[in-house]
Amino acid sequence: MSPEPLAACRGLSKTYSTPAGGIEALHAVDAELAAGEVTAVVGPSGSGKSTLLRALAGLDRPTAGSLVVGGAELAGAPPAALRRHRRERAAYVAQKPADNLVPHLRLRDQDDGRAVARLVEFGLGHRLGSRPAELSGGEQARAAFALALARGTPLVLADEPTAELDRGSAGPLLEAIRAHAGGGVAFVVATHDEDVVAIADRVLRLDRGRVVAGEAPAPPGRAPAGGAGETVLAAQGVAKAFRRGPETIRAVVDGTLDLARGEVAALLGRSGSGKSTLLALLAGLQEPASGAIRYSLGAGEPSLLAWRELAFLPQRFGLLPELSIRENVELPARLAGELGRRAPEVDALLERLGLAELAGRPPHETSIGQQQRAALARALVLSPAVLLADEPTSHQDAGWRDAVWRLLGEAAAAGTACLVATHEEDVARFATRVWTIDGGATRPRCEG
Repeated sequence: MSPEPLAACRGLSKTYSTPAGGIEALHAVDAELAAGEVTAVVGPSGSGKSTLLRALAGLDRPTAGSLVVGGAELAGAPPAALRRHRRERAAYVAQKPADNLVPHLRLRDQDDGRAVARLVEFGLGHRLGSRPAELSGGEQARAAFALALARGTPLVLADEPTAELDRGSAGPLLEAIRAHAGGGVAFVVATHDEDVVAIADRVLRLDRGRVVAGEAPAPPGRAPAGGAGETVLAAQGVAKAFRRGPETIRAVVDGTLDLARGEVAALLGRSGSGKSTLLALLAGLQEPASGAIRYSLGAGEPSLLAWRELAFLPQRFGLLPELSIRENVELPARLAGELGRRAPEVDALLERLGLAELAGRPPHETSIGQQQRAALARALVLSPAVLLADEPTSHQDAGWRDAVWRLLGEAAAAGTACLVATHEEDVARFATRVWTIDGGATRPRCEG
């Protein structure tokens, strides 16, 4: 290990100027990052983790303080020096996996060929001929990290690289981090993942842009059963395939499950198992090739159901950038002509999900985790009969993850039937029933 830190922050601060006012993302942060060490940066969404990584990557200029990487001061450095830093010293993996990939290039063509071996190691050998849009979120995440490692920089900065990965898919990535750290690479990983924290040499905790001492999260509580009632959704033998060049991808081969009022059910599966495709089919966003999906609501067909009958929280959130956080949450009520009557529900959801102080900001001025919670609030604002949620806690720290599950449990107790697609293997602590999906086929999981 080097006697001098590879990177050092002294009084590092960053304030963003926005139409809604100044946002202090970092405040007087002091930290040292050593070669050969893994530093986990943890804290609630909106705590400044992503801003710190972007500053270390030379993508955001500090407002105040000093930031030295590899002996070079980045604060106030000219653009040419920052470009050299990004080219030679630091590899950065953005929080949204697709943002790291060139959309029109196939995976094998994303770099000069150095990453192919790493892509194969991460289980993507069969995807080398695919473009990013043809990959699942988890596959995009693994590809982005493989490309970053292949660059061979002394500093790797990764923003929640395992957020969309199940534990099995994340394993090779964590092993690669430790192996490369053993070779002298410094890793700084913003994360909510306890497995990442477990392999870290040091943990830097942030809260509202400040370095703080850590606190143990409160133990989670299981979602209340709420007295499961009538079946509102039944899917039988649902199948869906896609064409990719000469290849046929069978994303869902036997989607069979049911959902009752008053329950929080989970659809548990690894990255690429078909859970997002099945949820999209259940939401009426895609048509199944075979099988049946029926709701005991309205017209019975998912594509014909109103928001108050069927709400869908997608993995990519779908917030409208021209609207504020509050306006996004209000949108279903506005479209239903119930904005005035639903104002108390809007206020309560914003408060419960830690968004009240951010209500006037556009989505891009909030963190990814805050955007995800805003999308959940929007889905719940009309108290829908059914909620389908795709990975609603993937960008949440432990505290907010538990808060989201509690909110889902309360919604179920009030009559909403919730189905959550997730890769979190400890989901049984929260869900009243678990369906697993593997290779596109579902089955109920029996706890014993």
